Amino acid sequence: MGENSKTVRLGILGCANIARKVARAIGLSPNATLCAIANRSKEKAEKFAAENGFPASVRVYGSYDQVLEDPGVDAVYFPLPTSLHVRWAVMAANKKKHVLVEKPVALEVAELDRILEAVESNGVQFMDCSMWLHHPRTAHIQDLLFSVPLSANNSIGPVRFVSLPSSNHLIIVHFYLVIIMV
Repeated sequence: MGENSKTVRLGILGCANIARKVARAIGLSPNATLCAIANRSKEKAEKFAAENGFPASVRVYGSYDQVLEDPGVDAVYFPLPTSLHVRWAVMAANKKKHVLVEKPVALEVAELDRILEAVESNGVQFMDCSMWLHHPRTAHIQDLLFSVPLSANNSIGPVRFVSLPSSNHLIIVHFYLVIIMV
């Protein structure tokens, strides 16, 4: 972690449009700081940094490997094509970097298993970039379901939950509410 042990120092691999939003969110966070950005073209990374008003302290690299080698980076965000996630996530975990992967995380379950195995064996954290958990709409759905007795709520029928059995692997699964309307 950074000088303040509660500050996560993030690096971004790639200059996709979604990275603009995530970089802004990092900048607004009291416990995270953007410290590196990389693209396969250093010129594109420099342009991206300038267009987004990144401070001069943000290191700009012309290769993703440079971010993974940077000792000042604690965690890495991947706004890359899904086909590249497993490669870079495993490499980041092997470099002891926490991993934040844009959705979808992988093309198939075997790729997700490789990512989870790498983060688990290297003692780093994994998270996918699903915003819906933190969206105000989710809180509203929870209120509808749990703050009023279901019998008094005529707009929602029986609520049924689907749960998945766990395994020995670290499983990151979003919970899904299955609402059957009557």
